[in-house]
Amino acid sequence: MQLWIEIKRAALRHNFQQVQGIVGEGTKVIAVVKANAYGCGAVECARLFAEEGAAMLAVTRVEEGMELREAGIKTPILLLAPSSPEERGEVVSHDLTPSVQSFDECTEWQNVAATMGKTVHAHLKVNTGMNRFGSSPKRVAEILGRTNKFQNFELEAVFTHFANATDQNAESTNAQFQQFQDAVYGATNRKYHVCNSAALLLFPEMRLDYVRPGTLLFGQYPASWLQKEHDLKLQDPFSPVARVVAIQKLQAGDKVGYGGEWTAKSEATIAVLAVGYADGLTMEPRARPESPLDALKSGFERAARLKKNPLLGRTATIRGQKVAFVGRFAMQTSFLDVTKVEGVQIGDEARFSMRRLAAGAHVPRVYLD
Repeated sequence: MQLWIEIKRAALRHNFQQVQGIVGEGTKVIAVVKANAYGCGAVECARLFAEEGAAMLAVTRVEEGMELREAGIKTPILLLAPSSPEERGEVVSHDLTPSVQSFDECTEWQNVAATMGKTVHAHLKVNTGMNRFGSSPKRVAEILGRTNKFQNFELEAVFTHFANATDQNAESTNAQFQQFQDAVYGATNRKYHVCNSAALLLFPEMRLDYVRPGTLLFGQYPASWLQKEHDLKLQDPFSPVARVVAIQKLQAGDKVGYGGEWTAKSEATIAVLAVGYADGLTMEPRARPESPLDALKSGFERAARLKKNPLLGRTATIRGQKVAFVGRFAMQTSFLDVTKVEGVQIGDEARFSMRRLAAGAHVPRVYLD
């Protein structure tokens, strides 16, 4: 292989154990493995977390849940987003747990399940301020009461999602939690969950029956400042590797890559790697600026960081030495300046950072114990 990503199982197990340890035995973990387990491979990660004791797994889309079932995973799987009517048969036949947000939707699930001779176990999503999915808090009691009579449908849990859990000002999260508490007040025989990765660290009183970590399980904090207050000693399981596929000897003035954006100032040695932007290298999700001024400010801040450290975000390690990416990234190739590294050869391995969610699913994941 010329390009692959190494995934360390021991790191994933360690991170799960750290999360379970901080929430305690009284709170169960719903391990979020959406988006190909944050780039680490959904099937392998789901199987590992289930072995570690995850009470449930969580994904966004029906096809993600089907993939796990078809891989032989038996652990309950929660669908975090609503399912479309044409997907309901697949949800029921694959024994997935849908999220629902209205009484009419619950009725439709009851009818589908009855027709198939099955029982659907669902979680009711409550909209407390994210304004993405969910029932109005005012309708929760009605939905819980009216669905109690259904024979093929059960609302086994109620949950919500916080919009600003990483905000150091807890006012918004506390307000959402209060709305949730008011909505489910008096309900019995249900389970509850509200905490994502950030909230389970910051709000112990909100851990309830389940927590839904994603980011933490994969070795990252949802906000850098959280690590200072909650050092779980997370381990990074994710390590991209690409081989050198060509070596070029340059003279002073020679240019590299599309557009000739990098010029050798003296004799240089360039190693060509088998990784580029089609594989996810350098691709980063960014929030849309709210105004042209915000965009300009962001650009100046990035320029200042690059001036201070020209290698920022553009380095790799080869033969134990850190070197810079140079030139414009191509679709499936990139360039390293290895002038100061002795003995670089075709076939050498280079290790580098890569945004996990940008890493292409086509890139092989190699799992290490």
